[in-house]
Amino acid sequence: MALPREYRLSGKSEIEEIFKKGKYLNSELFSIKFLSTNTKFSRFAIIISLKVSKKSVLRNKIRRRVSEIIRLNQSIIKPGYNIVLIVKSRAINKEYAGLKEALVKELSKIG
Repeated sequence: MALPREYRLSGKSEIEEIFKKGKYLNSELFSIKFLSTNTKFSRFAIIISLKVSKKSVLRNKIRRRVSEIIRLNQSIIKPGYNIVLIVKSRAINKEYAGLKEALVKELSKIG
């Protein structure tokens, strides 16, 4: 199941603003750019480059997994942030549990 629409960043201008003004976290599987806002919840964009995999099936599979991890762990994620998750190529080889552990660990550092 995908993230509800209100939890997603929409529009190129919002994402560009995060890249220009936001802070940066880097891990083995993800690069995370985030910017503080005045919203009651955090909003997300998930970016998976063609460099990660040429196959759209694999990119979409990772996107769905990351989206589901975010949806199920909203209580852990601090509200009031716009977050862009950039998935690295090492994430292709990880199972769901490995992705979840890495993503929750990184998202708990925000704030």
